[in-house]
Amino acid sequence: MDLVVLAEVRWGYFRTRKQFLLSRFPERWRVFYAQPPGGSDDPWTPRREGNVTYFTVPFLKPATNSAAYNAAASTSAGRAAIEWAADTWLRSRLRRLGVEPKPVLMTSNIYTSRALSRLPRKLLFYDFNDHPFQFASVPAWARSYWRATLDQVDALFVVSEHYRRTLRAETDKPLVLLGNGVEVAHFEKTQALPEDLARLPRPRIGYVGLLSHFLDFEALEAVRRARGTGTLVLIGPGSPATAARVEELASREGVAVLGPRSYAQIPAYMQGLDVGLIPFRANDPYVQGINPNKVYQYLAAGLPVVSTPLLDLAPRPPHLMFAGDPAATVEAVRAALEKPADRETRRAMARTYDWDSLAARMVGEIESRLAATS
Repeated sequence: MDLVVLAEVRWGYFRTRKQFLLSRFPERWRVFYAQPPGGSDDPWTPRREGNVTYFTVPFLKPATNSAAYNAAASTSAGRAAIEWAADTWLRSRLRRLGVEPKPVLMTSNIYTSRALSRLPRKLLFYDFNDHPFQFASVPAWARSYWRATLDQVDALFVVSEHYRRTLRAETDKPLVLLGNGVEVAHFEKTQALPEDLARLPRPRIGYVGLLSHFLDFEALEAVRRARGTGTLVLIGPGSPATAARVEELASREGVAVLGPRSYAQIPAYMQGLDVGLIPFRANDPYVQGINPNKVYQYLAAGLPVVSTPLLDLAPRPPHLMFAGDPAATVEAVRAALEKPADRETRRAMARTYDWDSLAARMVGEIESRLAATS
C-alpha cells in the first residue's frame, strides 16, 4: 500500500511528529513524502530513509526570501501559476516513482489544496500538529486554502484535545485524537555529560527546542534572576522572530545559549540538566493547543518538567508541574529542585507515549477506514 504525504516541513529539517510516525509504518506500506523547497540541500532527486522516500516539490509558500516570488504569490494569478507548476511536478514525480494510481493521501500543508483536488486517492487524512495560522507570516489569503483543504479531507489526526474542540466548530469530519510521543529508549539510555554543559554551574535549568515566538521571555528572565548560583540554559535552533531577544538574554549573567544540537546529542544534554522547562506564553491562543513532544523527552531523560499548562496532561508534582506566569514558573522550578531525583518514575510516565504505539494507532486507524470503504 502507498501513502503520499504532502508536508509543510522538510524531512531533514528538524525531527518532528511526522518523521517519528511515518518512519514507523510497517513494511507493507510505502511512504512518499513530498516537501516544500527550503534550502540548498533540497532533494529534488528523491532520497530514501528506511521505508520513506522524500523529495522536493515547488509547493506554494508564503513569506519566502525572494521578493519577486512573494510579489507573484500575493496575486491570485501568480498563485495559480505556482500551484499549476507544483501540481504538474508532483504528479510527474509520483509516476516516475511508480506510486499506485490511487494511493492514500495525507497532508499537513494547506497550500497543497489544488494538488489534492487533482490527485486520485482512496482516502485523504489531515495531520493537525500545528495550527496553520499560528505564525506571524501567514497571509490573509491563506484562509481560503485552509477551507479548501478541510473540505476535501476524510478525517483528521489531531495532536491535542484543545485543537480537537476547536476543529469541531469548523468541520463535521471525523477527528482522531493522536498526541505526541517520544523514543523512550533514545532518551533514557545513560549518556556522557557534554563538556560545554559540564562547565556550567548547577543547578542547570534548561529549555531544549526551537527558540520560537512562543517563548515567554519574562518567565525566562524571572528564572534567571531566581537561579541562585545556577545557569539558565537554552539549547536549540534560533528563529528570526526571537533572535534579538535571545541575544539580549544571552548577554546577561547566568545564561548559556548553546545553539542547536543533533537529535543524537539531545539526550546527553537533557540528562545534564536539573529541570526541563517549556516556558511558553500561556495566554497565546495557539500555545493553548500545543502538546509538545519535548515534555515526554524530558520525562524519558529523567527530568522534572515545568511547563505552560497543557490540556492533554494532568500535572503530577514534583515530576510534571504547570506554571502560567513568571512567578509561578519560578516557584515550580524551586519546588522541583527541592525534591530528590526520581528518574525512574518520570521515565515510567513517558513510556505510555512511546512513538511505536502511537504509530500503530495511526496505521490502524487508516487501515480500518480503508477496510470500511472497500
